[in-house]
Amino acid sequence: MSDESYGKPHPSAGSVYETDQGVIEEAVRRLRELDDTPLHQMTPLFYQHGYEELRMMISELLRILGSAPRG
Repeated sequence: MSDESYGKPHPSAGSVYETDQGVIEEAVRRLRELDDTPLHQMTPLFYQHGYEELRMMISELLRILGSAPRG
């Protein structure tokens, strides 16, 4: 990834983010939300949903880094 392309739109099929910077900001926000979740809200559904969110975010981050996730 070259410096001049950082943050510019990089459309990919299925992506809801307009820029790479948007992906990074959303990943940071989601991690903070997971970290700030009170213990009494950490149910099996919380972990299932959290896993799916992280999996999708990591796929987007790997796309930014130029490494497509395995199907």
